[in-house]
Amino acid sequence: MCEIFPEVESCCMVASIRVGMLLIAVLAICTGTLSLSVMEQRTSINLKNVMNIYENVTHISKPDQALSELSNLISTSLSAISVIFILAGLFLLFATLTDQEGFAQMFVWLTFLCIVIGFICVLAIGFECVLQTKCLLGNMDWLSAATSLVVMVFYLFMWFYFVVVANSYVLNGYT
Repeated sequence: MCEIFPEVESCCMVASIRVGMLLIAVLAICTGTLSLSVMEQRTSINLKNVMNIYENVTHISKPDQALSELSNLISTSLSAISVIFILAGLFLLFATLTDQEGFAQMFVWLTFLCIVIGFICVLAIGFECVLQTKCLLGNMDWLSAATSLVVMVFYLFMWFYFVVVANSYVLNGYT
């Protein structure tokens, strides 16, 4: 398994790891669903738009073009993270209910991938809001936008803790 994550004895110091795993699985599915819904309503992104964004991004040749496509990349990345959270939650739910170690590790690595992409997106959102007049958090005042970014960072750290719990579930032989 993966020994780079620390081990824990219980989930949030309240529930057993197995019950915590079920709660984490439901939270992952809900997080993915809610964030995907918010991104769709906020940016009106769909599969056709994603394919157009992909075509535009693959043919970037100037720095100004890259900066103008940053907003599209951020919305696409956040939508991809949402879909990955839904899949990871389903993997974890299946792993917990059927004691499958491999599916729990899939959750660990998919969620870790989401965390890394999420931190990159937070940096990109900050970069976009500083350099462009139109950004994802553009209709907020600066304090609300900064608070939103800080909450995103804390939320990503919370998901890192959930990765640690899931990894402890596998390493300690609860499966």
